[in-house]
Amino acid sequence: MDEAGYELGNLDATLILQKPKLSPHKETIRANLCELLGADPSVVNLKAKTHEKVDSLGENRSIAAHTVVLLMRK
Repeated sequence: MDEAGYELGNLDATLILQKPKLSPHKETIRANLCELLGADPSVVNLKAKTHEKVDSLGENRSIAAHTVVLLMRK
């Protein structure tokens, strides 16, 4: 991204899983993302949701991550 002349404008990530509960870990995960991407914390948003016992996500057999990233030319 940096070599191609872009920087992170915004990152919005949603993690979907039943267990473990991510509330106690969200800020650590967010900080790690910021460090890995060299991003300011103000442009990184992380949410966690459950699937309310529906399909393999809700039955705790899988997890999913949905991420939207805005890249801006430097």
